[in-house]
Amino acid sequence: MTVIDQWTGRHAHALRAAMRQTNEAFAEHLGVSARTVAKWRERPEMVPSPQLQEALDTSLNLAPPDARARFTANLGAEEPPPTLDDSVLGQLHAAVGDLARVLARITTST
Repeated sequence: MTVIDQWTGRHAHALRAAMRQTNEAFAEHLGVSARTVAKWRERPEMVPSPQLQEALDTSLNLAPPDARARFTANLGAEEPPPTLDDSVLGQLHAAVGDLARVLARITTST
């Protein structure tokens, strides 16, 4: 699950969208004004108050799994990149070596 150390307007907006709520419904859910929720979209760098940080933590923790998955996707952090095993790393290393040799030939022949 995605953990947010410090919520910003970008994170809060992503959670609202992931929960598929309107600004008004999300504001009511958090106990804030709809204008506050709208500001998060307008000012993604904005950092909500500590009380709202806690409310957003709680909302994310209580969100259904599909909403949490959408939240992570909305932030552009769907899955960590796959790890490369030794055989793939060996192939990449060989390819880089081949490329370096080709480039060396091209630069010496011109």
